[in-house]
Amino acid sequence: MMTQQNLTDGQVIKVVSTANNGEIIQANVALPKLQSPQVRNYAQMMINEHSMNEQKGQALAKRLGVVPQVSMTSNDLQKDSNTIVNQLNQSMAPADRAYMMSQVAVHRKVLASIDQQLLPSASNAELKAMLQQTRNAVAVHLQMAEQLLSTVR
Repeated sequence: MMTQQNLTDGQVIKVVSTANNGEIIQANVALPKLQSPQVRNYAQMMINEHSMNEQKGQALAKRLGVVPQVSMTSNDLQKDSNTIVNQLNQSMAPADRAYMMSQVAVHRKVLASIDQQLLPSASNAELKAMLQQTRNAVAVHLQMAEQLLSTVR
């Protein structure tokens, strides 16, 4: 499970960035292999919303003068994302179910990370506010992923 360590604001920004970029890459790899219009729409939404959140995070980091820094948490998320991308790349069959299963898993993990580690670690008020917005979006993404997963075979 996730190692609990107190993170600096720079490490918190890096975790959010890693999650955003992982979601974007996973969706881009999955899209050509997705058959269900609903799952395709979900993947496109992941690209759009995580791209916007990534831009917001980068702008905030720049404004606050916070340099993103790697941590065990961001490394764990990166490893998870790489595994998902590799599995999607190797899959010849339609990837709807595999993609949605990975989305449920990764959004659960990111939500837990935000609640247990990022929000308690963040010291800057603006960063905390951005994390809270991100948390709300991730919770919605998770709910949608769980609903979609129940419909795909």
